[in-house]
Order: sequence, then C-alpha cells, then structure tokens
Amino acid sequence: MIIKLEESDGIQIARFTDLPRFTLATTEEVKDLLKPVLSETGTRMILDLGNINFIDSSGIGCIIALEKTAKSNGSKMKITHLSQEVNAVFDLLHLQMILDIQPDLESALKSF
Repeated sequence: MIIKLEESDGIQIARFTDLPRFTLATTEEVKDLLKPVLSETGTRMILDLGNINFIDSSGIGCIIALEKTAKSNGSKMKITHLSQEVNAVFDLLHLQMILDIQPDLESALKSF
C-alpha cells in the first residue's frame, strides 16, 4: 500500500509511504483509496506530501480530482509538507488558488 491513512481528532491524514515520486504509475491506486473516503459527506482530510520529491501532471490531476470529489460531497481536503521541488510545480501552476496548502501538519490540523 502506498498510502497510510490515520485519524486525528476526526481528521483523516493520508501519508505516502516509501514513495518519492507521484506519477501515473500510482494515481489509480491513490484515487481508489481516497475517493471513497472523500465521498462521505463532511470528511476532513489532510494529504501529506512530505515524502514526495517529484510529481508529474498525472499526480497533479489526481490531486485536483480528489479536491473536486471532496467539494462535491461537502468534504474538505488540505495539502501539507510540500518539498521544494513539488512546491515549485504547485507555484508554477498556481494551484494555491484552488487547493488549501498548509506548511505543516500542525497548521493543517488547526486550519479546520
């Protein structure tokens, strides 16, 4: 399993485990695991990208699809722990305009 789900104070925390690259090879597995959780009304989730050093367009598309699923079901998703490389991609694509990006897990938890 490439994603580990934990819960803290009713907030789901999804962490990538031993996966430095978020690419086409992993997007379906991520969607299959996280979409059902975000489809439940009122879910609060933090997607922790702390172990990811590279993300391609498929990974970005997966995150956007998860955000759409969350919004359409009254759930909320926040992203945290962007590496310098991943943050550069997010900045280039202006993803901070559509995604709630927090610097660390503590900030993400408090922002709910």
